[in-house]
Amino acid sequence: MKPANTVLLALVSAVAVIAMFLDFATYTSGGETNVDTVTTASITSEEPRQNDILDVPTFVISGPGGSAKCKAFPAENGLPGHNALTIEQGCAGLYPPLAQARTWHNNEDGTIDLADDTGRTIVAFSPGDGLAYISIEPRSVVLSMSTEGVLTY
Repeated sequence: MKPANTVLLALVSAVAVIAMFLDFATYTSGGETNVDTVTTASITSEEPRQNDILDVPTFVISGPGGSAKCKAFPAENGLPGHNALTIEQGCAGLYPPLAQARTWHNNEDGTIDLADDTGRTIVAFSPGDGLAYISIEPRSVVLSMSTEGVLTY
């Protein structure tokens, strides 16, 4: 390619780029967007039942065979660190020390610890081969924890 053609191509490209930027810089909106900002009474505010609240992280803790179950509600699921934990009283039927669980801890290795007020681990869960977490500590307890079945339980 001749040097004159290269310079001409570069000049045309530069003019096209400048024209494109000028088009964006001088754009003005065609008018209002017609969005109604008024809240009306036609939107009902039903009180959700506890089992229907999807914004609250909820996990089902199950014993062997899945016949015995209870729910655990961590305050902030997914964030590293210690979080408050609310646990159903029925969890004591699965493993009596679970009634004392007050803290949810997401560890950097992917495990989850449920601990008492003093920080002593009551149960540690590790990701299983499916959607559930499997208890790994204490070894004498076999529990699973999952979000599966939260609304049906």
